[in-house]
Amino acid sequence: MNKNLEKAVRAFKKGDENAFDYIYDQTRVPVYYTILAILHDESLAEDIMQDTYLKMIKELENYQEKRQFTAWIKTIARNLALNEYKKRKHELNVDVSESDALFDKVYPQSEKQYYLRKLLEQLPKDERDIVIRHVLLEEKHKDIAKKLDMPLGTVLWKYSKAIKELKRIGGENDGKIY
Repeated sequence: MNKNLEKAVRAFKKGDENAFDYIYDQTRVPVYYTILAILHDESLAEDIMQDTYLKMIKELENYQEKRQFTAWIKTIARNLALNEYKKRKHELNVDVSESDALFDKVYPQSEKQYYLRKLLEQLPKDERDIVIRHVLLEEKHKDIAKKLDMPLGTVLWKYSKAIKELKRIGGENDGKIY
């Protein structure tokens, strides 16, 4: 068991965002190869790796120190990779513009954009920038961190926080885009 890793996990749990960098450095290789072994796609493996660390942040309070942290995070990575594999295996390609019958109502694009803009305006600028870069521009978290000159842990933390807030705000409107 890696004592320094366990110390970093405890520090991160207590709010030390800098501890994330150590956790990431110590676990990134086994996490990446766990995912790659399932998906056999390097680009997709990097995306699932980011999701793994976001989920780790979200679920860290449930981590029991009696377990080995690396095994715990590799389990998260494995489960996310398997879910992605199953999703892609059974994925249907549906053209929304040709499938109006599948939806109760298709909202005009300009109304969706207006609603999205109003939601994003309610976030602090740094969180809004991170969400826009990741979701709309499809940049990876590590690239966002470099461009914004922030630690990767901070970017992941702010992204997770922003998404929770958007879900909360969007939930007030039943999550409908209109």
